[in-house]
Amino acid sequence: MIDTSFEVAEMSEHEVRLFEAKYAIWKSEHAEGLPASKAFERFVAEQVLKDFDLDNDEVISGELGGGDDGGVDSAYLFMGSKLITTETPPIIPAGPIQLHIIQAKEEKTFKETPVTKLEAFAKDLLTYSKPVDTMTYLNSKAQDAITNFREKYSDEVMGHPHTLAVHFHYACKADALPGPKDKINVRGDNLKAYVKAILSSADVTFTLWNAQRLHDAAKTAMETTVVLPVLENFSTEDGSTVCLVKLTDYADRLLIKENGEMQTRFLEPNVRDYQGTKNPVNTQIRATLSFPISQEEFWWLNNGVTIIADECPVNGHKAKIKNPEIVNGLQTSHEVYQWRKNQNSGTDNRAILIKIIVANEEKTRSRIIKSTNSQTKVDDFTLLANDPIQESIEDRLRLYGLFYDRKKGEYKRLKKPINSLVGMGALAQAFIAIVLQQPDQARGRPQTYIKKNKDVVYDEKLDLDFYAASILIDRQVESYLEGRKQKGELTSNLVRDLHYYVAMLLGKKWNLATKSAQSIADAMKEVVKPIPENDLWNATEKVMKIYLALGGTDKNAKSTEMRDAVQAV
Repeated sequence: MIDTSFEVAEMSEHEVRLFEAKYAIWKSEHAEGLPASKAFERFVAEQVLKDFDLDNDEVISGELGGGDDGGVDSAYLFMGSKLITTETPPIIPAGPIQLHIIQAKEEKTFKETPVTKLEAFAKDLLTYSKPVDTMTYLNSKAQDAITNFREKYSDEVMGHPHTLAVHFHYACKADALPGPKDKINVRGDNLKAYVKAILSSADVTFTLWNAQRLHDAAKTAMETTVVLPVLENFSTEDGSTVCLVKLTDYADRLLIKENGEMQTRFLEPNVRDYQGTKNPVNTQIRATLSFPISQEEFWWLNNGVTIIADECPVNGHKAKIKNPEIVNGLQTSHEVYQWRKNQNSGTDNRAILIKIIVANEEKTRSRIIKSTNSQTKVDDFTLLANDPIQESIEDRLRLYGLFYDRKKGEYKRLKKPINSLVGMGALAQAFIAIVLQQPDQARGRPQTYIKKNKDVVYDEKLDLDFYAASILIDRQVESYLEGRKQKGELTSNLVRDLHYYVAMLLGKKWNLATKSAQSIADAMKEVVKPIPENDLWNATEKVMKIYLALGGTDKNAKSTEMRDAVQAV
């Protein structure tokens, strides 16, 4: 994680200007079209969570919205470095669990009020006797964040070995940090003491991020080249290599961060998650690692690891791996990490077999990922990004100036503007709501729906413009609703709950649910241009009338009753 333990002196005027200049560049490259306050919140979240390498959709998933957010801009729960959202099942055993709660203010000084709001949110979070649905002063996203933590950090999770850390972050553009006896830090200490009194085994921190700390975090470049010592190797003309590497070197160079935590950045994000210590394969790997060092080599008993890289020259028994992605051997890697972390002896010369493939063609990389992960059960959804239709969707969206971020964080690293990025989840939700006319599923259970209806959501026979039309409509609806929220006409809850229903109603104008050639031809003539505001207003008012008549809750927005009522309009 980013080091937050250092003391920061007051910044000079030059350093303040340097930070503002660099932040302005970041905004122009990443946050075009976002309001100033939202851009700063996004910037702060990226710096705080840098080591988790979240993509744009994942960062957005933790944002709690504008009004009634309880004074918290975003909240993120991780288990074993994996982001746990409302639709993500908990990992059991969970290993290290981290909850990050972030408050960001685009102000020049630290103030007491944001810390008091963090205290209030912590009390709501940890007062388990208080049902979440009674917290009507919080918007639905804030309520979901509290529910997510309470449900995922369950008795079952707590019953297995794990560590828990709760990290509070407060960021602004101040040129200096308050002193330890300042009322800001005193309140921070009270906040930590309160949480610690309830979660006694937790590591609780309160970190202040001023301009200097944010600037230093933003400057920290993520390493993309790893030099790996090899014992023996065989290389091919294309630069690929098969090699034997000491287990300790593999762990130290590719799996362990400087602070001892697991380095997940090199683990291909679209491959299976760690299956847990009780998984039979992992039990066997762990037993093999714990064997006394004797005649049996580790690589005799284990299939090893496959890595995809851009380059891998080997000179003098050192492989220089550029942009490594571990695409097979995740279970092995997790077990090797735990073994190395707990290893007392420094002498262990056993080796692991590593296959490093230099593959610059995206289709080739996708085939490698699929084929090397066919031996054990893999969640279909985690491999969707490598399906041929996903590549075709990416190509089609690019024609409309949109970048389909199916390969986690690829376009973010290429500094494409945030408002031009389209996450896999966002596109699927738009398509489910507009073309499949299932806005209740798009609002409440999109990942579950996709897993059960993959071939319907990703129909290879369908004109790809249906996906383009869906996201173009969805983006305009989102922008319109957000605009009305900024004017005070709609609440955060209304925006969230009406969103996909308004999008569906607009899609009905062109009969997109028929999936006919004429419907998509008619739609594309219109949706590449601004949708008339009167159409957006009418659709919103019709949906809102139904929503309020049914009760006006997020439960209604996830119901088939509301879906059927809006479809009948």
